Amino acid sequence: MNVSQVLVGILTTSCLVSISIYWATGSIGWAIISPIVLQVGYFVYMLWTVYGAEAAEADAEPESVGPLDRKDGIWL
Repeated sequence: MNVSQVLVGILTTSCLVSISIYWATGSIGWAIISPIVLQVGYFVYMLWTVYGAEAAEADAEPESVGPLDRKDGIWL
C-alpha cells in the first residue's frame, strides 16, 4: 500500500466520521473534534504496535530451537 492510498483512506474515514457525528449530534464542534481524536488514537496505536514489538523482541531471550522448527508449532 502506498502513501496516496493511505491518505485517501484516512481522509475518507475522517469525512465519514465527521458527517456521521454531525448528523448524530448536530454539533459542528463534535464533528471537528471526533476525526482528530480518531487519527490521534490510530497514530498512538501504530506507535505502540511498532515499538511494543521491538521492545518484546529485545527483552525476549533467544530460544534454542531445532533446525527443523518452522516456528508455527509443528516440528518435523
